[in-house]
Amino acid sequence: MKKVSNNVIKVIAISTVTMLIALTLELLMYHQHGTSLVSSTVLWRAGLIIALSVVVDFLAALDWRFDGYVTVLVMLYYVAADWGAFEVVRPKASVYGMFVQVLAILGIILCIAGIWYGMKQRHYYSIQEINKMGR
Repeated sequence: MKKVSNNVIKVIAISTVTMLIALTLELLMYHQHGTSLVSSTVLWRAGLIIALSVVVDFLAALDWRFDGYVTVLVMLYYVAADWGAFEVVRPKASVYGMFVQVLAILGIILCIAGIWYGMKQRHYYSIQEINKMGR
């Protein structure tokens, strides 16, 4: 049981950090293209990124059946957002561009860790269910 609660803490931490990175990169990219950061498009996208993290944290805390799958899918969405920022930032060789690229790479690496923890969530849930059936 200790492993499960440690993994839940890791999932929540990774989800929160990757959400902050994805949100930062998203806002930087909108700003780069001259879009107002209070426009409905930006606010909707920022709200979606935050809502996905809240869903992952909520499901991880409750240890529901499909929480591992949701974690993996959300991390893949964040990877796509991070990769998009990595590719779109201009000029790439400026301090700003390098900052965005390093932040995007960090976000991708953390999302890969989040995918791993999501798979571990599912593994621990399966073990618990098998143990319940054996009793």
